[in-house]
Amino acid sequence: MSTPFPNPQYLANLDWLHENLGAKDLRIIDARFDVRANADGTFSEVPGREDYEKGHIPGALFVDLYEDLADPENPTHIIGPEAFATLMGRLGIEPQTTVVIYDDRGGVWAARLWWALRYYGHQDVRMLNGGLVAWWGARYPVETITPPPSPTHYEVKPKPALRVEKDEVLAALDDPDTRIIDALPAPFYRGLAALYPRHRKGHIPGAFNVPAEDNLDEHMCLKSMADLQVLWKGSNIRPEHNVITYCGGGIYASFALFVLALMGHEKSALYDASWMEWGSNKKLPVETGRPKSQF
Repeated sequence: MSTPFPNPQYLANLDWLHENLGAKDLRIIDARFDVRANADGTFSEVPGREDYEKGHIPGALFVDLYEDLADPENPTHIIGPEAFATLMGRLGIEPQTTVVIYDDRGGVWAARLWWALRYYGHQDVRMLNGGLVAWWGARYPVETITPPPSPTHYEVKPKPALRVEKDEVLAALDDPDTRIIDALPAPFYRGLAALYPRHRKGHIPGAFNVPAEDNLDEHMCLKSMADLQVLWKGSNIRPEHNVITYCGGGIYASFALFVLALMGHEKSALYDASWMEWGSNKKLPVETGRPKSQF
């Protein structure tokens, strides 16, 4: 018998969602997104709206991770509280609403909205285990048109402890009570490839590497609690530790926070600007090499 997750309330079960389609206090959000590698080494954003319009979970509304969630004045940061409240109101979300979020990549992109909702104080926000891939696999219905909901008034209650800035990361470099987690694929962490062509290669000194997608199995579902414990063992996180996660722009790192919370560790915060800021600033220290580990 598999070990249960300590915080299962952050995860939505496929059958449960199917049974509750159309529930009054339920809002489903499609947060599909991807990036495409270009010949010059840069990346192009691939929003998921077109695929959303071809078919999505019934009742789901679409959120663009950059157009809707990135601060237009500083794209490395999440939108401000007023803009976030306006977005939630447009989506028909209220404080008591159960929000279920999904994408077609196991949640590694959708987790950005999961974190944003938690950062702005929403209580009941869940990720759909397996996302759209699991939904398709179960042959559950999809639709192409979802009427917009009636707008609501949404009040944010920010939780500053869930987000850190560059100076806080710098201060944590020599803090034995803090673990820094790099959620990027190993080649970027090790400095074998540049995430952004004008940025330095490598990782924040002392960071442990737990690539976001390594938390998923071959079906895009979360690995078991036992398998996740093995995956995360090398980062040596203990209950008393504070954890800071980062990636390229705060998306994969949000998924790392989701997994940590599901596993019972909630003393964790997102370095929102991540490598977009750190890797471009030559005054900030950088390491390269194999992933740091206990072993």
